[in-house]
Amino acid sequence: MNGRIERADGTSFRPVAHALPAALLILFSFDARASGAVDVVAQDAAQSLGQAPAASLVVAAPLASDQAAPKGEELALRVAALIAGRIGAGARAHPQLAALATARALAGRASALVYVQSAIAKGDLRTTVDVYPSMANAWDRIRNPLPSPMNHAFATAKVDAEVRAFLAPLLLEQASVRRARHEEEDVLAAGCGDVDGDGGDEIVLVSRARVAMGRVSGGKFEVVRAVPWTALAPRLSSPMREPLAGAVVVMGAVDVGTTDRASVALTADFAGRSPLPGVPAWGLDSVVCLMPEPSAGAFDGAPFDCAPTRDPRPKMSVPSPRFDAFSASTIANAQGNATAVVVIREPSGKLELRLGDAPARALDGPFGAQLAVADLDQDGTPEIATTLDAGEDAINVYSWVSAATDPRGRLHLAAPGGVRALAVCPPEDHGQPVLVAVVGSEVWLVRAGTTTAAGR
Repeated sequence: MNGRIERADGTSFRPVAHALPAALLILFSFDARASGAVDVVAQDAAQSLGQAPAASLVVAAPLASDQAAPKGEELALRVAALIAGRIGAGARAHPQLAALATARALAGRASALVYVQSAIAKGDLRTTVDVYPSMANAWDRIRNPLPSPMNHAFATAKVDAEVRAFLAPLLLEQASVRRARHEEEDVLAAGCGDVDGDGGDEIVLVSRARVAMGRVSGGKFEVVRAVPWTALAPRLSSPMREPLAGAVVVMGAVDVGTTDRASVALTADFAGRSPLPGVPAWGLDSVVCLMPEPSAGAFDGAPFDCAPTRDPRPKMSVPSPRFDAFSASTIANAQGNATAVVVIREPSGKLELRLGDAPARALDGPFGAQLAVADLDQDGTPEIATTLDAGEDAINVYSWVSAATDPRGRLHLAAPGGVRALAVCPPEDHGQPVLVAVVGSEVWLVRAGTTTAAGR
């Protein structure tokens, strides 16, 4: 690799390519069969149904969507076709959308009607499947116009590039920034997710003093729950000179940790807690723990399972055994094929990137200690959000098309207040992921721009 990488601000740097040590390569091999959201909801719905009657007719309802869906009809038909394929031999998908009354008539002498209703709502692809008995006689349909289904299933998955291919595209270069004041001092880490299952994301800020959870409202970070570190864990006897921290928000739990103290898993209401063996981070498909090494001022070794065990087992490999920032994500493309992306920052300020099982790539930088990886415009290409480590602070976002190409600068946001933390919220309103940046005394929500264009 001999080229130079162009930053979003017009400057450039030379990347360095190298292979992973063999000992690290054997720790993790990403499952290439991992799927996108469309495949996931089809598979989950079909499994929940169990065995459907042979020779069923599968009919899709018109797509309901809270955002522009120029190819919504194709999406609804695609989900129904996949469900028909997973039901088994004899099931067939009808090639057109239909309301329930029409679908019942279309089923005719089929053994059953499988009616598939798909919707895009609050960043989710939601699919409901109902199985109705066949009524070939028109008089039966008149006498019982609203029959109860014999079987029912529901499945949901976050909007990703596979789903976005049917919706209006997102434009990262036209990103908007929403700013809100916060009152947390010395923020060390941030996390974001829907902890209570209400369809809205919560933001968690970890500072040296406390853990605070809330939402942005009216230009302010409104704290809903908070707990001081003095109530969670004692100060460690050998803390790092520059503390490292982590925060992961999942359904029903908030995992937080700092090298000043210990790491804990909090319940959604912050009332219950249990210890964690390391600083938490998101590791592709679940929470992982990172082991701090105070003498090096960094994390040491591969991420491992946070479950209590006498023999912590590595969950995945990392491009370098010592790092002070870590981010990993599973990115699905428009065809539903998913790839693992792992990025770490070495204490020297160099980034190490790995896409799938390809050899790692090194970027000299120097980069700042804040790092996040996600598909921010849902085009199937991972974005790497970083900060600067020299001069005026800024947020730079790069797109990384393949392991054989150079990352490309997409977005540059000057951040004179200093970037304290980066995190990514899963899709919520308008189906968009959100980059969260704690910049000085503000929380920034960065969203890709939207368009109502009929296609890409």
